[in-house]
Amino acid sequence: MLRNRLKNFPVKIRIFIPILLIIVLSVSLVTWYSVYVSNQNLYELVENYLRNEVQSLKIMFEREHELKLLKAKKDMRVIDSFFHHQQLRISDEKIDFSIRFPDAEKNCVVSLNKWYLGDSLLHNNFDFVDTIEKIVGSKATIFQKSEVGFVRISTNVMDNNNARAVGTVIPFDSPIVDSINKSEHYFGRAYVVNDWYVTGYEPIYFNDEVVGMLFVGTREKDLPELSRKFMKLNIGKSGYPFVFDKTGEIVINHDRAQHDWVDKVIINAIVEQKTGLKRFLSPVDGKRKIIAFDYFPEFELYIAAFVNESEETRQMMRHLIYGSVIVSLLLIMVISITVYFMTIEKLHGYLEALKNRDQELYSAKEALEQSEKLATMGQLAAGIAHEVNNPLGVVLMYSHLLMEDCEPTSRIYKDLETVATQANRCKTIVSGLLNFARKNQINKKEVRLGQFIESIRKNLVIPGTVAFSIISDCSEDEIAIDEAQMTQVFVNLVNNSIDAVKSSGEIILSASTDGQHVFFKVEDNGAGISEENQKHLFEPFFSTKEMGKGTGLGLAVCYGIVKMHNGKIDVESCADPAKGKTFTRFVITLPQM
Repeated sequence: MLRNRLKNFPVKIRIFIPILLIIVLSVSLVTWYSVYVSNQNLYELVENYLRNEVQSLKIMFEREHELKLLKAKKDMRVIDSFFHHQQLRISDEKIDFSIRFPDAEKNCVVSLNKWYLGDSLLHNNFDFVDTIEKIVGSKATIFQKSEVGFVRISTNVMDNNNARAVGTVIPFDSPIVDSINKSEHYFGRAYVVNDWYVTGYEPIYFNDEVVGMLFVGTREKDLPELSRKFMKLNIGKSGYPFVFDKTGEIVINHDRAQHDWVDKVIINAIVEQKTGLKRFLSPVDGKRKIIAFDYFPEFELYIAAFVNESEETRQMMRHLIYGSVIVSLLLIMVISITVYFMTIEKLHGYLEALKNRDQELYSAKEALEQSEKLATMGQLAAGIAHEVNNPLGVVLMYSHLLMEDCEPTSRIYKDLETVATQANRCKTIVSGLLNFARKNQINKKEVRLGQFIESIRKNLVIPGTVAFSIISDCSEDEIAIDEAQMTQVFVNLVNNSIDAVKSSGEIILSASTDGQHVFFKVEDNGAGISEENQKHLFEPFFSTKEMGKGTGLGLAVCYGIVKMHNGKIDVESCADPAKGKTFTRFVITLPQM
């Protein structure tokens, strides 16, 4: 019956109908596959976004730990200055002092020589340690060496009963005591009475003999401060970050997520796996969730970020499907009309045109994906820079506050001035990171080459074991540059060289001109860079450093700054000792004016 009816149609229509069906089926399949692939790519983008967010949060924790360690070193200089500014006097008189051990059965009384600081007896006198806490905001302790170990004779560290931990002991087999007995300072993590601290210890000498030690430190996990930072963060449209300990107990969470983690099955699975990504169906709200997580061993905490899968992708998928359907219908109409009017004789030409159109669509898709990738990189760079600005502001604020309380001629004032200067330089570096993300314009001005090199030297912190030298025979020449941004370039390169030589090697910074160009070289005798890695050096987020020790943005920012100066940056390196002495040399060429 259908065949008989078809015979009544013109030949063109009879030929066109099966072609139309093929067209509809083909376009529908292509559209479905395109939607499917786009959906998978969308999920991959969400997963990568979550992983990047977790790494950013981990960097926040690492930065918190590094800042506390730097603070411990700075505070140790303060307590050392205050303590030795006064006269320590050790009397032959004895005082009976109660010693407390974790095991109460070991508690005893020892006889200690009386210590005086100025005219004040130090035993159970807390004026000195409380003054230190008011000045630097850290806990302080004075230890006296005894027959059972180093005893806290004055402290503002509290025990479990919220009483001063006077009389508690650090035994002789402690690695801290081992360093002190070797006349060395100790900086790092230490379990103090009842919690982990980031600490500093230094020996107290009397008649060239170690008779005690000074302590300064802050609690390692400042959870209230970290919680306030986490409360300000949102992950995507529906998610947020949270933190829990190795027992599965949530320690940082959003107020709106009180019931999200009632079921501890997922938490326990994360604790077992430590790092990675999971998808699961929430038993609380029935929504599918994607969660990325990583373990931060220094704090013994798990950092996680999650989103609701449907909420993150629903709107984009809806637009994608609607757009695909509309494009498909339009494509079917255009193809059908074209085929109908051009008839079968033009079919070959049409197929070629369709092939070219598909290629254009594929190229447009690739360009869109690349654009999204670069946009994500820029957002991540700006996000990291924003997070780094916060602790830098704290460093600057406390530095200036402490400087106001110090004499301008004192060593402490000069140390604090150095801290403030370096913090300001860090803010300039952060600004450069934002330049990478936002592509800001450079601000060129003419500076004397010798003056510029001196500004680089002032912004460098060179370890004592590294031989650093500057070679320049054109110090009086003028050069037109953005001094702050180019200083950041060379500070980055020299710091990379310091990492490469592992604090024991030689670094040379040289400058020369030919009348039209200025040539800078930063060379070190480190382990070198492999040829494979050299191809990716200036790509954003590429790093050969260990996790947590590099963001992969430093050289990308340097490359961008040099290019904005209409210059070029090249690298020469040898990483194979069999081919000769290992080295790395960065060569930067800039127009002189």
